[in-house]
Amino acid sequence: MTSSIDQLLIHKSFLLLIIIQSVACLSIETDTISSGVVIKDPQTITSPKQIYKLGFFTPPNTTNRYLGIFFAFSQETVIWVANRNKPLKDSSGSVTLSRDGNLVVLDGTNQTVWSTNLTLTSLVMNTTVQLLNTGNLVLQKEDLGEILWQSFSEPTDVIVPGMTLSQNAKTGEMVALSAWKNASDPELGSFTAGLEAQSIPQLATWNEGRPHWRSGPWNGLIFLGIKEMFYAYLDGFTQVKNDSAGNFFYTKQQDNVYITASVNSTGSVIRKVWNGVAKRWEVGWTAPENECDVYGKCGAFGSCNVMESPICSCLRGFEPVNEDEWGRGNWTNGCRRRNQLQCGDDGFERLRYMKVPDFAQPLPAGVQDECRTRCLGNCSCIAYAYDSYIGCMFWSNTLIDNQEFGSVGVDLYVRLSASEFGSHKERKFFIIIPVTVGFVCISTMIFIAWWLMAKRKDKVKDTSIVEAGQMFTADSTAIILRNETKEVNIGELPKFTFEMLAKATNRFHEDNLLGRGGFGPVYKGVLASGKEIAVKRLSAESGQGMEEFMNEVIVISKLQYRNLVKLLGGCVEKEEKILIYEYMPNKSLDAYLFGHTNPTKKLLDRIRNGRQIF
Repeated sequence: MTSSIDQLLIHKSFLLLIIIQSVACLSIETDTISSGVVIKDPQTITSPKQIYKLGFFTPPNTTNRYLGIFFAFSQETVIWVANRNKPLKDSSGSVTLSRDGNLVVLDGTNQTVWSTNLTLTSLVMNTTVQLLNTGNLVLQKEDLGEILWQSFSEPTDVIVPGMTLSQNAKTGEMVALSAWKNASDPELGSFTAGLEAQSIPQLATWNEGRPHWRSGPWNGLIFLGIKEMFYAYLDGFTQVKNDSAGNFFYTKQQDNVYITASVNSTGSVIRKVWNGVAKRWEVGWTAPENECDVYGKCGAFGSCNVMESPICSCLRGFEPVNEDEWGRGNWTNGCRRRNQLQCGDDGFERLRYMKVPDFAQPLPAGVQDECRTRCLGNCSCIAYAYDSYIGCMFWSNTLIDNQEFGSVGVDLYVRLSASEFGSHKERKFFIIIPVTVGFVCISTMIFIAWWLMAKRKDKVKDTSIVEAGQMFTADSTAIILRNETKEVNIGELPKFTFEMLAKATNRFHEDNLLGRGGFGPVYKGVLASGKEIAVKRLSAESGQGMEEFMNEVIVISKLQYRNLVKLLGGCVEKEEKILIYEYMPNKSLDAYLFGHTNPTKKLLDRIRNGRQIF
């Protein structure tokens, strides 16, 4: 009886050992595949900081297996797929390095279903594969570390911080995202998304090569066709830049926040942010957001406004190409000009708050009037717009994908024949006279009221507020916000404009980054006067709002002590909340108290260890 019990215990222990070994084999504590190493389904390798994993996965509603890269904390979020067009039918797949140095995916019969497919000489056959903390899978020479291939150069449907989308403006060659066929099949779908850089760089999506959505021109700070960016102004992640070879790059800067942007099987671009507290992805922005965001919804020379019914109308001076179709809600044929241009006698109709049309041609210019003069002097110019960062934008053939934003956007000036303005001359004449008289009367009354109020006030001026455009003295650091839709009272503190701080910090360039905290990043800045400042910018992902911001303003502004950094002012502009401190160049208190070369470290260590020092 005892012998039977012992045998049963031994048998159970043996089974337990097999289970433990099987589980242990699922996760390999390495980020590298070297020569001779085989990763079998369901084994994985993990990036050094445990952010990403490489392994086999099965999409929803299917049994097919694919090799992919996914988040370690959210394995359903796949950012790259190897054998997307040739799935494995069971779990017998493996990934390894072939004899010629390529990374290959093999099925159960050791047949290659996917390969990096490089032609490698005998000199570079000794290779390794490493999964980086950025999510990039790189094939490199084993001895020199030279990158031979990388997954970031062959993306699927997702972009993450550190990955770039690009286009060579000379050759048109692109690195772009390509959507899955559907949610269960990562095979190449109908939609692609990437950077279009043939004129002014912009993001775009295409449906089997046809334009589906575009972001509008990049002006160095925002995409002019994304309405939300006018409110958020800068999200701190987007960059578009180019190199000497003609390549333009769109990327998202590295940060402590996990962000993805993807294009799905229906053509939607979706931006998500990981909520670490709730342990879920939250959608921050999508495009197209409405019917008017779809490319060319109202055809050539049509304008789309989602707040109107119907949403499409012809620009002034234009009429529908097909009245019957237009009346039935088919606007694809667009509009045509009523009266042909006469070149020298033409005028311009101003359209406010617009998403500017596609095919803009840039020309640097200092002032808007220069754009008007140049457009009038060129008979092929049919419209112009001005942006302070781009300069002039001109259009010469057609105006397509026009949209009225309503409260933000760019003013578009459309060229019309002089006859389009003639029928309005008499009416304008009768309107201008009473309006002018009324304006003069109101202005006179306002001036008298101001003069009477000024006499009652103390003549001493508040030196903490300086008008925009005024010459600053050597000690001046303040500038007041004007013409804002919403002004916020931050007490007696001087107010800075966002534009002033952007210039002082070189558009919040990472080279000026001093550090980060729970509030957000802190940048070093230099004002036009030469005064150095520290700019503390509230992060959109910090979770802090106006209440926390105002608490810090109130507390710090009332504390004045020689060992505390002085609060110089603040900036509350649209969604931006920024505090400006005096710049202290002598590192942090931490470096002085706990630096290895500082004598106070030993003293503090003794206190911490409970030793007597007196």
